[in-house]
Amino acid sequence: MSETGSLFGWLIAIGLFLTLLNYPVKVIYRTKIAPLPRESKMKTAYGHIQRFIVTYHRFFALFTTLMLTAHIIIQLVYRWLSWTGLAAAILMVVNGFLGGYGHFIKKKKRSAWFYIHRTVASLLIIAIVVHLVTNGR
Repeated sequence: MSETGSLFGWLIAIGLFLTLLNYPVKVIYRTKIAPLPRESKMKTAYGHIQRFIVTYHRFFALFTTLMLTAHIIIQLVYRWLSWTGLAAAILMVVNGFLGGYGHFIKKKKRSAWFYIHRTVASLLIIAIVVHLVTNGR
C-alpha cells in the first residue's frame, strides 16, 4: 500500500504542476507572445495551450484535491501521519478555498484574496519540497 500512497503523492504533484502553470503561461503570453503579429503560427499555437491551461485551472485544482484526499486516507490507514505533509495539505486546502472564494464570490475581481491565493501557492511549493526532502523521496 505504500506504493499506492506514493502514486497518489505523484498524482498530486502532476495536478499541482498543471494548476500552477496558469500564472507562468499568462506571463509568457503577455511578455513574449502578445507582441507577435496576429498571423503568427507561434501565437496561434500558444493561444490554444494558454486557453486550455486557463480554462481548466480550477479542474486541475479539483483533481489535485481529490488525489490529496486519497493520499491522506492511504497514508493514515497504512503508514503514518507526516507533519510536513499535513502542513502542505493544509496550505493546499486553504488555497483551494481562496480560489473558490475568488471564483464564486468575488467573480474574478482582483483584491487581496488574489494576492493571498498566489502567495499561498508559493508557500505550498516550498512545503511540498520540504515534505519530499524530509520523507526521503
